[in-house]
Amino acid sequence: MPVTIDTEKCGKIQNCPGEGLCIKICEKGALVEEDGDVVLVPENCDDCDLCIQNCPNQAISKV
Repeated sequence: MPVTIDTEKCGKIQNCPGEGLCIKICEKGALVEEDGDVVLVPENCDDCDLCIQNCPNQAISKV
């Protein structure tokens, strides 16, 4: 099951203390930057949960 991103908690990458850490650690390319936002590419998500564990804003979770 792919993750979901709470855009209110996430904010823009420029406001992220991890500077888009979730995108950097996703080996499958399931999280990408689009106009400064983190966007999920669900078909690439392999449920590894690395993004959930490493999001400094706790903005990523399972549905």
